[in-house]
Amino acid sequence: MSDAIEFTGFVSADDKIERLRRAHVCVCPSMKEGWGLTNIEANACGTTVIAADVEGLRDSVNDGVSGLLYPYGDLEALAERLTGVLSDDEARHKLERGAIDWARQFNWDDAAEKFMTVIRDTLETSAHPKQKTEQVEQE
Repeated sequence: MSDAIEFTGFVSADDKIERLRRAHVCVCPSMKEGWGLTNIEANACGTTVIAADVEGLRDSVNDGVSGLLYPYGDLEALAERLTGVLSDDEARHKLERGAIDWARQFNWDDAAEKFMTVIRDTLETSAHPKQKTEQVEQE
C-alpha cells in the first residue's frame, strides 16, 4: 500500500485544488463534523464525495447529486459506493457535474448576508419581544 498512499502533510491552497481536481473521488469517513467544508471544496473542483451519513456531513453532500452517503462505520457500504463510482464512468461524470452545480450555491458573500439577517432578526426580537410575540399570536 505504501506505493499507493502519500501522506503529504501541509499543502498549499493551489496544490490542494490541483489534487482535488485530479481525484476521482474524495472520501470523508468522519463520525462527526461541524459541517463539511472539505466536501464542498472537492465538489467545487468537480470531484465526487463519498461521506458518512452523520451530522454535519449530510448537510454538505447532496446524496445522489454531488456525491453519496453511507452509514457511518459500514465498510461494506463504503466499499460498494467507492467501487460504483470508480467503475462506472457515466455515473461518476453525472455526480461530478452535480457536484459543481451543488457547490456553486455556497459562497462567503451569501453566507455573510444570511448571518447578518439572523443577527438583525435576533436584535429586533430582543429589542421588541412583546411586539414580536403579539405578531406571532395574530398570525
